[in-house]
Amino acid sequence: MTERKPDVNRFLTALRREEPDRVPLSEFLMDQPVKEAFIGRHVGNSLLGTDDYDVDADVAFWHAAGYDYIHLAPWYLHLFPQGWNVIQGEYSEYSERPVDKAWMEEHQGAIRTRADLAKYPWPDESQVQYDHLRKAAVVLPEGMGLTTGTWGILETSRQLMGFEGMAFALYDDPGLAEAVIERIGTLLFSAFRKAADLPGVRALWLADDLAHTEGYFFSPEFYRRALFPWYKRYGEVAASKGMPLIHHCDGRYWEILPDLVDCGITAIQPIEPKAWDIVEVKRKWGGHLALIGNIDLGGALTRGTPADVEAEVRQRIREVGPGGGYCVGSSNSIASYVPLANYRAMIEATLRWGAYPIGG
Repeated sequence: MTERKPDVNRFLTALRREEPDRVPLSEFLMDQPVKEAFIGRHVGNSLLGTDDYDVDADVAFWHAAGYDYIHLAPWYLHLFPQGWNVIQGEYSEYSERPVDKAWMEEHQGAIRTRADLAKYPWPDESQVQYDHLRKAAVVLPEGMGLTTGTWGILETSRQLMGFEGMAFALYDDPGLAEAVIERIGTLLFSAFRKAADLPGVRALWLADDLAHTEGYFFSPEFYRRALFPWYKRYGEVAASKGMPLIHHCDGRYWEILPDLVDCGITAIQPIEPKAWDIVEVKRKWGGHLALIGNIDLGGALTRGTPADVEAEVRQRIREVGPGGGYCVGSSNSIASYVPLANYRAMIEATLRWGAYPIGG
């Protein structure tokens, strides 16, 4: 394995759309089984604040894998248990035992009416937990940084209302959807602002899926009216601290890129290949946005060989890396169906071919 020497300034330089010493690696999420297989020790669940989570082991993973940072969000997802469906019975490549798979409610959620809105047991900011972030900052190896942020305001609202429930509400009672967004936005923005003040934090994330590969979940007009004023607050916090703000959003959303830039977004991830031509994105938006991801989860990363992965990574670096502003990563996250050999191949190819100046 190639030597990994972390330098968070490498990542930050790329996010400023400049050339660091090499193209950085960047991910937003990693499944627990992948982390544990990579370093050969227990890590636990970094998302839900469970007792089995080991901060030291998680830091050790991100460091060993060659990242210049570890990403950790405040713990609050467990405060919204409604809206998730969980099934056990699928097998992971990393385990012989069935594993839980969760997905967001597609039909009707916990909040369907104004009465539901009034009686819902809304959590408050005092219930959000940050101790794992504080501990991570203490144990970071030299050169590494910490990134943080929140899950999306729209995503959490859609979780509580159900996908169809929110869609119907936007027609039957649009004020209901906006009232849910207002409650969620108030909580998450407070958590975001507090997390941004923690030691060791060098970059911020806002994760909110707005689209699928063919179009938007809801209309851009609705986003502009109800959602983007919150995004602008996130951007103002990031700008006040001199930190980049990365937006994680799946799907295709060309028409709202100007809105996102106006809100203070400085990088986008993961740029799904089915939805975007990343070379075109770099040509049209590389002066405003750094680009993260695009290594295809629907292709070589999951279905190909390590050699296929290396070839794809090399192509991305050659096409998008020159001039800076690109970080290699998956087209969503490192899920437990990504073969470990292919994940390692993505890392090694980045370290091998990503040195500046980019060659052929």
